[in-house]
Amino acid sequence: MAIDLLKDRGTPLEKQQFTWRDLVQPPYSKLDDDAFTRVRVILMNGIESEALRFQHACARMNAELQVPLARVRRV
Repeated sequence: MAIDLLKDRGTPLEKQQFTWRDLVQPPYSKLDDDAFTRVRVILMNGIESEALRFQHACARMNAELQVPLARVRRV
């Protein structure tokens, strides 16, 4: 199932009530999937980690953004 970034706006923070089963995807097979899939997984993991690090650093430097960034990180 592909995501159309121009049409899909996501779920508002107030309505996000996801369970662990909703968030976890079945694992991919390192032997059966192609190299492009493995590279995408590694890159996406790095992008998510860097986004969290940036949010923490930004919240430390800007007091006005601490609460909104904390709400985003909490979800």
